[in-house]
Amino acid sequence: MRPVNKGNSPYESIDEYRKALPYLVCTLGEYCSYCGFPISHVPEVEHKAAKAANGSLTDWNNLLLACKYCNTRKGKKSGSVNINEYLWPDVYNTAIAFTYKDGVPEVNEEALNTIDQTGEALRKAKNLFELLKLDVLQRGAEKDKRNRKRNEVYEIAQESLSLWKEFDYAKSIKTQITNNAKACGFFSIWMEVFREEPEMLEAFIEAFPGTRKECFDENGHPKYELMELNNPW
Repeated sequence: MRPVNKGNSPYESIDEYRKALPYLVCTLGEYCSYCGFPISHVPEVEHKAAKAANGSLTDWNNLLLACKYCNTRKGKKSGSVNINEYLWPDVYNTAIAFTYKDGVPEVNEEALNTIDQTGEALRKAKNLFELLKLDVLQRGAEKDKRNRKRNEVYEIAQESLSLWKEFDYAKSIKTQITNNAKACGFFSIWMEVFREEPEMLEAFIEAFPGTRKECFDENGHPKYELMELNNPW
């Protein structure tokens, strides 16, 4: 899951949460903050602490972008009373918290247990994973458009890796692949497929708006730390 940095609030106050949408898109790009789905046609302002569970309607700290699939599954389960029970991508280094081997999202239990032996980080990662219903084995997952689209992008990324090697890492191919990744979305899939290609990993990190660069090492791999930002909660 792509760790993001929204920066400070771009407004002093707004009277309608939908007015935050252009700021979120400019800062984070048109991608779901959770699954990475490209959402240029249907971006939704997502409330981490749900509106129906006493979450702030307009506080910048409470807002992300979401696809309708993640937003619907999340519902009102996270609220102001349990907001700290999840590993939010704008608060923690979620790049190390989840893995995408063979394109399948999973909680990175080994890494989280190494980083935090109390088990708290692992518990919070599992909470978010379940909150969004990211498990491809869950009932009805075969109808989940997030899974189908992610699988499509995984195949495209693999083909792009072959092209990258075939043309001997040419600059023109690098630009083509990077633009293709931006169009397809699913940042974490590209980072997984190109995990042995640091030049491309750096290009992806630079290309996706709002990606927290400090969460990755010099080779483009997730750092083994959660790197919590100043938690507004």
